[in-house]
Amino acid sequence: MAIRPFILEPNYDSFFDRARTGQAAQLRIRLKVALVPLDPSTAWARSSHTAKTPGSRPGPLPPSHLAASDADFKRGSVVDASGQPVPCRSWLVSEWQDFTRRFKSIVETVWNNQMVFLPTENGDSLSDADFWQLIGNPKVPAHVAGVLEIDLQPAGADSHAIIEVAHLANPGATFRDRMTRITDESVQFGEHNFTAGRARGIGGKTGQFAAAHEVGHWLRNPGSKVFDHIDRSYALTLPRAQQDNAQYGRTLGRYYSIMGGGTVVTDHDATPWISRLRRQTPMKLGWMYVHRIDFRRSLNEVSARQKRLLLAAGFLPKLLQPGQIP
Repeated sequence: MAIRPFILEPNYDSFFDRARTGQAAQLRIRLKVALVPLDPSTAWARSSHTAKTPGSRPGPLPPSHLAASDADFKRGSVVDASGQPVPCRSWLVSEWQDFTRRFKSIVETVWNNQMVFLPTENGDSLSDADFWQLIGNPKVPAHVAGVLEIDLQPAGADSHAIIEVAHLANPGATFRDRMTRITDESVQFGEHNFTAGRARGIGGKTGQFAAAHEVGHWLRNPGSKVFDHIDRSYALTLPRAQQDNAQYGRTLGRYYSIMGGGTVVTDHDATPWISRLRRQTPMKLGWMYVHRIDFRRSLNEVSARQKRLLLAAGFLPKLLQPGQIP
């Protein structure tokens, strides 16, 4: 079985790019996102609807409005994820253009340049031909880089995600985002306090771009409605009053996760890429995730199998140092 070049599904698409000279192999998850400049004057904005969550029945698009000038603003209260009404206004055309560019840039920047996936070389393994596709540099261990691409779509187009974007009337107002509804300030960096460890005297602080976190919820498995917070399963074992805080990370280290309260890609956050690697390659179990920082610490640890393949291709003599034996 050869490596599948792509999988196209309603939750997201993925593409495998073989390594080239000086360029690592990549698994790109492409999420097609339709952003909607929410009209805050409508009954829709005042409701905590779930009409556009994954798995819901088809329905009308969220009401949108773009203003040519301040005089054209529409105003109203938009209900956030906590059910609280927050004063909002409509978007200026120029503001919306700036926001959509920043949304794509911020979300991709937060998720990318962190994920590295290593193949096992024993048992459930790749053929030599498939393994060779993971070698972009003979001096670097074979690997696959994980990439997230945001493909912005016009409203009404075939997209994986529909996200309403409200514009706060009062900058800095408290608004709790959800995967289907964010604000203009969701692309700004915000500080978060770790509170799940308060009973143990453990505290800490991190920060996050809410837009990157909410997009993460759309990286769900087929048939699922959401990609969960890092410790959602653990939180459900706790008393209800403790669940909300604990689901974002039961320890400070886990709280740094993108699907917690921070910006670090952890094993949990990398799950969508692992899932697709197991489907797009012949190796179903052997993929291991490491953060790019940890990967860089082991750049010289080229495996015996890789050396064997490189020797057969005529590369290995260039890699050997004095006294080394292939």
